[in-house]
Amino acid sequence: MNINGDDVKAWKDKVPKKADFEELTRKAAEYDKLQEADLTDAEKIQKALQDAESAKTDYAKKSNRLDAEKILVAAGLTEEDYKDLIDGIISDDADKTKSMATGLATMVTKQKEAAIQKTKEELMDGTPAPSGGSGGAEEKSEDVKFAEEVAGTFSASEEASKSVFEIY
Repeated sequence: MNINGDDVKAWKDKVPKKADFEELTRKAAEYDKLQEADLTDAEKIQKALQDAESAKTDYAKKSNRLDAEKILVAAGLTEEDYKDLIDGIISDDADKTKSMATGLATMVTKQKEAAIQKTKEELMDGTPAPSGGSGGAEEKSEDVKFAEEVAGTFSASEEASKSVFEIY
């Protein structure tokens, strides 16, 4: 037990305390402010331009994400279906993102239709063909066999057997 306790104590000593973390975060923010104060006007402008470009890229990606989600939802997918894939097809290029989303939606739709068709075919293969109505002489139905049997027992005259078939 002491060995385990020593391991836990050593680990706890390595993990920074919340107060230490907050102090480091505060100092980092102060350091960033001091660095910005030391920047020249040209460097401040350059930093502002970089921040604006970063914001523009983020906005483009978010906008493209919405477009891609719209395409995927229109194809019948739910968020659960595409949540793991969506980040891979999003880029800051709108046309590329739409193309990738459309391709994914088309592929999923084709697979869904193929699965439905295959299921229908499997169900049809398991369904027996309906009896009668074919007019063929392959196999006589039970009622025809019975009528012939009845006609055979009353075959005293040709007319009696014809009448059974005429009634039937």
